[in-house]
Amino acid sequence: MVTGVLQGTPKKDVCPVKYLRVLLTKYPGRFSRLLALLSGRGFTHASIGLEGDGRFYSFSFRGFTEETPDKLRRRGVTAGRCYRIPVTDGAYRLAEARLRAMSARRADYRYSYIGVALCLLRLPFHWKNRYFCSQFVAGLLADCGAVELPKPPTLLRPADFCSLKGLRPVH
Repeated sequence: MVTGVLQGTPKKDVCPVKYLRVLLTKYPGRFSRLLALLSGRGFTHASIGLEGDGRFYSFSFRGFTEETPDKLRRRGVTAGRCYRIPVTDGAYRLAEARLRAMSARRADYRYSYIGVALCLLRLPFHWKNRYFCSQFVAGLLADCGAVELPKPPTLLRPADFCSLKGLRPVH
């Protein structure tokens, strides 16, 4: 441990800060328009990414997915907002390990249509290995200790990330 210069006080070890990223988008299409109408909010999809990696991870109708900005543009996504969340090295490694494990076993995971419907009705519901996008992102952030959620991950909608403490917009 390093000792401080003034008054001989011990100086705390500083954990290197890494960042997780949350990408909020609005997909074109009927289902996305319906979600925006029912939720009264602009963003309809959330995904999470690692620092320095051009990929984002989420859940879509196909289950666990990897997304890139190019892939999103090809699908017609024009509106989006990206946030950075400072996390400790340990939290970052936990998120990275969880994403790699889920990617390796992607066939075990499904999209939760029921979860989306119950989220819109404000009824918490979790079905093992089934997620919708914002539930997955919120759950991963909470499990890693990156953020304190105002409500359970099963009730968090994509636009709710805009008001979470600790998220900083990327310019």
